[in-house]
Amino acid sequence: MAKVSDFYKFLDSIAPFDTQEDWDNSGFLVGDPDRDVTKVGVCLDVTNDTLNKAAAFGAELVVSHHPVIFDPLTCVLADSPVYRAIAKGISVISAHTCWDMADGGVNDVLAGLLLLDDVEKILPDENGNFMLRAGKLKRLVPAEEFADVVAATLDTVVRVTMPEKMVQTVAVCGGSGASMLPDLKKVTLSDGSPIDAYVTGDAKHNDFLDAIDAGIALLAAGHYETETVSMPVMKKLLESEFPDVEFSYLESAPLIYVG
Repeated sequence: MAKVSDFYKFLDSIAPFDTQEDWDNSGFLVGDPDRDVTKVGVCLDVTNDTLNKAAAFGAELVVSHHPVIFDPLTCVLADSPVYRAIAKGISVISAHTCWDMADGGVNDVLAGLLLLDDVEKILPDENGNFMLRAGKLKRLVPAEEFADVVAATLDTVVRVTMPEKMVQTVAVCGGSGASMLPDLKKVTLSDGSPIDAYVTGDAKHNDFLDAIDAGIALLAAGHYETETVSMPVMKKLLESEFPDVEFSYLESAPLIYVG
């Protein structure tokens, strides 16, 4: 029978934990590595809601994207997800920035859904790991037209700057990727094409101003929406590796609903 530690080893093989950013806290965060596993819940966030769903399913393990422990804890109270996971006997493994960077992970999934061709890895970090992906649309389109495609594909609302700019070469980074915008204006793909547009999750007012100065159409499509699409892919990978284990995707609602 598979154990929690077997899931850790497999996740480490597809999204190596040592590639995570220095500020991240991916890895085995709660529970017993030697516990037998018959049922696993997969989710974007470990919340009281997803833990209740995991417990109702009978999961011994939850695999999440966002770490259930991120900042240092000064206490563990009864209404917190960490306490509830321990109380319910549910182990938690979180694969965050290592899954963002992984081959087939968050940003590859995002590039595929947006139908980018000739996708390349760009902007290596100081350890030589690549977070961002970039590729090409099949034709030049106005940024506002591409924003409509992103909105429909991810079921989200997209904020876009320079809507009339014609774009074809697109960089993507799920979640909070706006901080990498200044570096994108220096990037060219292998054929010499500069970046025309950048799709990420979160962006602040000044990020849009910086994008205009850089001549890049910035599309902010939502943190949740740009990352949650990758978790069913992770679930399929786990199902293939552990065919005798039952899996449930623990859907969590977006934090903001726009009607």
